[in-house]
Amino acid sequence: MKTSAIVILSISILITSCINSTKDKPALITEHIIEHYKGPIIDMHIHAYSSVNPMFGLEYKNPLTGKVYYGSESIQKHQEQTFEKFRQYNIVKAMVSNGALWHQSDSTLVIIGENNNNSIENLKQKHENGKLQILGEVAPNYQGLLPTDESLVKYFDLANDLSVPIAYHMYPGGPPGGAYFAYPKTRAFQGKPLQLEEIIFSRPKMKIYIMHAAWPYLEDMKALMYAHPQVYVDLGVICWGLPKKEFHNFLRGLVEAGFGDRIMFGSDQMVWVNTIGEGIEAVNSADFLTIEQKENIFYNNAARFLELTEEEIKKHKSL
Repeated sequence: MKTSAIVILSISILITSCINSTKDKPALITEHIIEHYKGPIIDMHIHAYSSVNPMFGLEYKNPLTGKVYYGSESIQKHQEQTFEKFRQYNIVKAMVSNGALWHQSDSTLVIIGENNNNSIENLKQKHENGKLQILGEVAPNYQGLLPTDESLVKYFDLANDLSVPIAYHMYPGGPPGGAYFAYPKTRAFQGKPLQLEEIIFSRPKMKIYIMHAAWPYLEDMKALMYAHPQVYVDLGVICWGLPKKEFHNFLRGLVEAGFGDRIMFGSDQMVWVNTIGEGIEAVNSADFLTIEQKENIFYNNAARFLELTEEEIKKHKSL
């Protein structure tokens, strides 16, 4: 009994001592504070339309996330609402497919993209007239074509010869299950980025970025970026079309592999302009990114890829 009493007394003293020793110490802060980037943004994946898009004015529910989006009501509304988002989120430059449609509205903001539905002669003429700054988006998978298809060789050669960057669309192509209703010629295997390797290797000076970062082919994308330092990616559609955890896992994979300096923000807003803000928030909410890494993704990497002048960069960062 005497021994038991001593043991109990010792435990009591120990507990009291622990309580007293921590009484005056501040509580540990366990909550991770995520710092949001608020500087200038370059969006490398925007769409303009010359004709009515069938999704204008309609509701779309994303089957992967359950979120509902409402399409702009008209061509004019789409442009107005997109530019409103540019102002709201300090987007200072945007690569716009069919960009000539919007270029007159703001020639310093809009980067003119033209796709491969144009003939080579037409694209050359546009380039001479200052109406071709990026060849993109190039999206032959909607016609069931692989990047190695012979019909595409002349477009890669054009990008290489004119020193015009090419924006190449990889997977995902269209909405989930799109091959069964909207794009019957698309197939998932068409999105494998390593199909581009010989094309890139034979044109080492060609500047190229892979749209959507070729999700879900993370390992292939890492291999391509490892082998070819000139390859960049954008985050279009995957930054809002995927569940956030899946997007973060994919983005983390690229960053942790060492490619954080070649990832560029892109929204791929199509007809749903609110996805611009959603995409920005998805990157900002990534707790594994430092504020410097976010700045690289949102601005610095694209500024380098586009070869912006120091004067232009300074101007953007002073806004």
